[in-house]
Amino acid sequence: MTAANTQIATFQDILDAMSQNPELEAEMRRHLQDEELRNLPQTVARLAQSLEELTAIVTAMVERQDRMEADIAELKDGQTRMEADIAELKDGQTRMEADIAELKDGQTRMQGTLNRLSGADYERRIARSLRRNALSYFGIRNARLVHSIILPNNNALPDLMDQAFEAGTITAEEAGQVERVDLAIDGHNDDGDACYVIIEASITVNIGDVTRAQDRSRIIARATGNHAIPATVGAAIRDDARRYAAEQGVITITIPEE
Repeated sequence: MTAANTQIATFQDILDAMSQNPELEAEMRRHLQDEELRNLPQTVARLAQSLEELTAIVTAMVERQDRMEADIAELKDGQTRMEADIAELKDGQTRMEADIAELKDGQTRMQGTLNRLSGADYERRIARSLRRNALSYFGIRNARLVHSIILPNNNALPDLMDQAFEAGTITAEEAGQVERVDLAIDGHNDDGDACYVIIEASITVNIGDVTRAQDRSRIIARATGNHAIPATVGAAIRDDARRYAAEQGVITITIPEE
Protein backbone atom coordinates (compact mmCIF):
# COMPACT_ATOMS: atom_id res chain seq x y z
CA MET A 1 0.00 0.00 0.00
CA THR A 2 1.32 3.38 -1.06
CA ALA A 3 0.65 6.83 0.15
CA ALA A 4 -1.66 7.39 -2.80
CA ASN A 5 -4.17 4.64 -1.93
CA THR A 6 -3.80 4.88 1.84
CA GLN A 7 -6.85 6.16 3.63
CA ILE A 8 -5.95 8.77 6.19
CA ALA A 9 -8.53 9.18 8.93
CA THR A 10 -6.54 9.67 12.11
CA PHE A 11 -3.20 11.08 13.21
CA GLN A 12 -2.08 7.53 13.75
CA ASP A 13 -2.80 6.85 10.08
CA ILE A 14 -0.35 9.66 9.26
CA LEU A 15 2.32 8.20 11.52
CA ASP A 16 1.79 4.74 10.03
CA ALA A 17 2.05 6.12 6.54
CA MET A 18 5.31 7.93 7.29
CA SER A 19 6.78 4.83 8.91
CA GLN A 20 6.00 2.85 5.72
CA ASN A 21 7.30 5.57 3.41
CA PRO A 22 10.55 7.33 4.38
CA GLU A 23 10.19 9.80 1.54
CA LEU A 24 6.84 10.80 2.93
CA GLU A 25 8.40 11.28 6.33
CA ALA A 26 11.14 13.48 4.91
CA GLU A 27 8.64 15.49 2.94
CA MET A 28 6.54 15.90 6.06
CA ARG A 29 9.55 17.10 8.03
CA ARG A 30 10.40 19.59 5.31
CA HIS A 31 6.91 21.03 5.37
CA LEU A 32 6.78 21.17 9.15
CA GLN A 33 10.20 22.87 9.72
CA ASP A 34 10.45 26.65 9.07
CA GLU A 35 13.52 28.24 7.59
CA GLU A 36 15.03 29.34 10.94
CA LEU A 37 14.70 25.85 12.35
CA ARG A 38 16.28 24.38 9.27
CA ASN A 39 19.14 26.80 9.57
CA LEU A 40 19.55 26.13 13.31
CA PRO A 41 22.61 23.85 12.94
CA GLN A 42 24.44 26.48 10.91
CA THR A 43 23.46 29.13 13.45
CA VAL A 44 24.67 26.96 16.33
CA ALA A 45 27.92 26.36 14.45
CA ARG A 46 28.42 30.10 13.95
CA LEU A 47 27.62 30.77 17.61
CA ALA A 48 30.08 28.10 18.64
CA GLN A 49 32.75 29.71 16.47
CA SER A 50 31.93 33.18 17.84
CA LEU A 51 32.08 31.80 21.37
CA GLU A 52 35.47 30.26 20.62
CA GLU A 53 36.73 33.58 19.24
CA LEU A 54 35.33 35.45 22.27
CA THR A 55 37.00 32.94 24.58
CA ALA A 56 40.32 33.57 22.82
CA ILE A 57 39.87 37.34 23.17
CA VAL A 58 39.00 37.05 26.87
CA THR A 59 41.98 34.74 27.41
CA ALA A 60 44.26 37.25 25.70
CA MET A 61 42.84 40.09 27.85
CA VAL A 62 43.33 38.03 31.01
CA GLU A 63 46.92 37.27 30.00
CA ARG A 64 47.53 40.95 29.26
CA GLN A 65 46.04 41.94 32.61
CA ASP A 66 48.27 39.37 34.33
CA ARG A 67 51.31 40.84 32.57
CA MET A 68 50.24 44.36 33.53
CA GLU A 69 49.76 43.33 37.15
CA ALA A 70 53.16 41.64 37.08
CA ASP A 71 54.71 44.81 35.61
CA ILE A 72 52.99 46.97 38.24
CA ALA A 73 54.19 44.63 40.99
CA GLU A 74 57.73 44.84 39.57
CA LEU A 75 57.50 48.64 39.41
CA LYS A 76 56.31 48.76 43.03
CA ASP A 77 59.12 46.44 44.06
CA GLY A 78 61.60 48.61 42.17
CA GLN A 79 60.16 51.72 43.86
CA THR A 80 60.50 50.04 47.25
CA ARG A 81 64.13 49.15 46.51
CA MET A 82 64.79 52.68 45.28
CA GLU A 83 63.24 54.17 48.43
CA ALA A 84 65.37 51.80 50.51
CA ASP A 85 68.46 52.91 48.56
CA ILE A 86 67.55 56.57 49.06
CA ALA A 87 67.02 55.96 52.79
CA GLU A 88 70.40 54.21 52.96
CA LEU A 89 72.03 57.10 51.10
CA LYS A 90 70.44 59.58 53.49
CA ASP A 91 71.59 57.51 56.45
CA GLY A 92 75.07 57.34 54.96
CA GLN A 93 75.04 61.09 54.41
CA THR A 94 73.94 61.62 58.01
CA ARG A 95 76.76 59.40 59.26
CA MET A 96 79.23 61.20 56.99
CA GLU A 97 78.05 64.60 58.25
CA ALA A 98 78.38 63.33 61.82
CA ASP A 99 81.90 62.10 61.07
CA ILE A 100 82.79 65.45 59.48
CA ALA A 101 81.35 67.30 62.48
CA GLU A 102 83.36 65.05 64.79
CA LEU A 103 86.51 65.69 62.76
CA LYS A 104 85.87 69.43 62.86
CA ASP A 105 85.25 69.25 66.60
CA GLY A 106 88.44 67.26 67.04
CA GLN A 107 90.31 69.76 64.91
CA THR A 108 88.89 72.61 66.99
CA ARG A 109 89.91 70.90 70.23
CA MET A 110 93.36 70.18 68.83
CA GLN A 111 93.72 73.77 67.65
CA GLY A 112 92.58 74.97 71.06
CA THR A 113 95.15 72.72 72.71
CA LEU A 114 97.87 74.01 70.39
CA ASN A 115 96.82 77.57 71.08
CA ARG A 116 96.90 76.97 74.83
CA LEU A 117 100.30 75.30 74.57
CA SER A 118 101.58 78.10 72.43
CA GLY A 119 100.05 80.70 74.77
CA ALA A 120 101.48 78.97 77.84
CA ASP A 121 104.95 78.86 76.35
CA TYR A 122 104.66 82.51 75.35
CA GLU A 123 103.41 83.49 78.80
CA ARG A 124 106.31 81.70 80.49
CA ARG A 125 108.76 83.61 78.35
CA ILE A 126 107.15 87.02 78.82
CA ALA A 127 106.79 86.46 82.58
CA ARG A 128 110.53 86.05 82.87
CA SER A 129 111.15 89.03 80.60
CA LEU A 130 108.73 91.30 82.45
CA ARG A 131 110.13 90.36 85.85
CA ARG A 132 113.72 90.90 84.74
CA ASN A 133 112.88 94.21 83.01
CA ALA A 134 110.31 95.50 85.49
CA LEU A 135 112.39 98.59 86.29
CA SER A 136 112.70 99.69 82.66
CA TYR A 137 109.13 98.68 81.74
CA PHE A 138 107.24 99.85 84.84
CA GLY A 139 109.71 101.69 87.09
CA ILE A 140 109.51 99.18 89.96
CA ARG A 141 112.27 97.37 91.83
CA ASN A 142 112.52 93.96 93.48
CA ALA A 143 109.81 92.60 91.14
CA ARG A 144 108.36 89.19 91.76
CA LEU A 145 105.59 87.17 90.13
CA VAL A 146 102.63 87.03 92.51
CA HIS A 147 100.00 85.62 90.16
CA SER A 148 99.73 83.67 86.91
CA ILE A 149 96.84 81.63 85.55
CA ILE A 150 99.23 78.97 84.21
CA LEU A 151 102.63 79.44 85.87
CA PRO A 152 103.61 78.31 89.39
CA ASN A 153 103.44 81.14 91.89
CA ASN A 154 102.85 81.72 95.61
CA ASN A 155 99.16 82.69 95.12
CA ALA A 156 99.71 85.89 97.05
CA LEU A 157 97.23 87.88 94.97
CA PRO A 158 94.23 85.53 95.43
CA ASP A 159 94.92 85.48 99.15
CA LEU A 160 94.90 89.28 99.21
CA MET A 161 91.60 89.30 97.30
CA ASP A 162 90.07 86.92 99.85
CA GLN A 163 91.11 89.25 102.66
CA ALA A 164 89.70 92.28 100.80
CA PHE A 165 86.42 90.47 100.19
CA GLU A 166 86.11 89.50 103.86
CA ALA A 167 86.80 93.10 104.77
CA GLY A 168 84.06 94.24 102.39
CA THR A 169 86.46 96.25 100.24
CA ILE A 170 85.60 94.38 97.05
CA THR A 171 82.79 92.10 95.95
CA ALA A 172 83.00 88.39 95.25
CA GLU A 173 82.63 89.11 91.53
CA GLU A 174 85.54 91.56 91.62
CA ALA A 175 87.69 89.03 93.48
CA GLY A 176 86.89 86.51 90.78
CA GLN A 177 87.90 88.97 88.06
CA VAL A 178 91.29 89.51 89.68
CA GLU A 179 91.87 85.76 89.88
CA ARG A 180 91.51 85.66 86.07
CA VAL A 181 94.36 88.16 85.58
CA ASP A 182 96.99 86.68 83.24
CA LEU A 183 100.01 87.93 85.17
CA ALA A 184 100.61 90.10 88.23
CA ILE A 185 103.94 91.43 89.52
CA ASP A 186 104.58 93.32 92.70
CA GLY A 187 107.56 95.44 93.78
CA HIS A 188 108.45 98.95 94.98
CA ASN A 189 108.57 102.24 93.13
CA ASP A 190 111.31 104.86 93.41
CA ASP A 191 109.69 106.22 96.59
CA GLY A 192 109.88 102.78 98.17
CA ASP A 193 106.11 102.32 98.12
CA ALA A 194 104.65 98.90 97.29
CA CYS A 195 102.90 98.66 93.94
CA TYR A 196 101.52 96.09 91.53
CA VAL A 197 101.59 95.62 87.79
CA ILE A 198 98.47 93.94 86.36
CA ILE A 199 99.19 92.44 82.96
CA GLU A 200 96.86 91.06 80.30
CA ALA A 201 98.82 88.95 77.80
CA SER A 202 97.74 87.94 74.30
CA ILE A 203 99.46 86.93 71.10
CA THR A 204 97.65 89.91 69.55
CA VAL A 205 96.52 92.57 72.02
CA ASN A 206 93.08 94.07 71.40
CA ILE A 207 90.92 96.69 73.09
CA GLY A 208 89.34 94.04 75.33
CA ASP A 209 92.77 93.22 76.79
CA VAL A 210 93.37 96.92 77.49
CA THR A 211 90.00 97.31 79.20
CA ARG A 212 90.48 94.22 81.37
CA ALA A 213 93.93 95.35 82.50
CA GLN A 214 92.55 98.75 83.43
CA ASP A 215 89.47 97.43 85.28
CA ARG A 216 91.37 94.77 87.23
CA SER A 217 94.18 97.13 88.24
CA ARG A 218 91.57 99.45 89.78
CA ILE A 219 90.09 96.57 91.78
CA ILE A 220 93.53 95.57 93.09
CA ALA A 221 94.38 99.16 93.99
CA ARG A 222 91.15 99.43 96.00
CA ALA A 223 91.63 96.00 97.59
CA THR A 224 95.25 96.56 98.68
CA GLY A 225 95.42 100.33 99.08
CA ASN A 226 98.54 100.32 96.88
CA HIS A 227 99.20 101.70 93.44
CA ALA A 228 98.40 99.26 90.58
CA ILE A 229 99.73 99.76 87.05
CA PRO A 230 97.68 98.34 84.16
CA ALA A 231 99.66 96.85 81.28
CA THR A 232 99.24 94.67 78.21
CA VAL A 233 101.86 92.59 76.44
CA GLY A 234 101.74 90.71 73.16
CA ALA A 235 103.60 89.70 70.04
CA ALA A 236 101.48 92.27 68.21
CA ILE A 237 99.17 95.08 69.27
CA ARG A 238 96.25 96.26 67.17
CA ASP A 239 96.44 99.92 66.19
CA ASP A 240 93.09 100.75 67.80
CA ALA A 241 94.17 98.98 71.00
CA ARG A 242 97.44 100.90 71.07
CA ARG A 243 95.62 104.22 70.65
CA TYR A 244 93.04 103.36 73.31
CA ALA A 245 95.76 102.24 75.74
CA ALA A 246 97.61 105.53 75.27
CA GLU A 247 94.42 107.46 75.97
CA GLN A 248 93.71 105.42 79.15
CA GLY A 249 97.26 105.37 80.50
CA VAL A 250 97.70 101.60 80.02
CA ILE A 251 101.26 100.46 79.28
CA THR A 252 101.67 98.41 76.09
CA ILE A 253 104.68 96.15 75.58
CA THR A 254 105.56 94.16 72.48
CA ILE A 255 107.53 90.94 72.85
CA PRO A 256 107.82 88.99 69.57
CA GLU A 257 107.14 85.25 69.41
CA GLU A 258 110.22 83.12 68.87
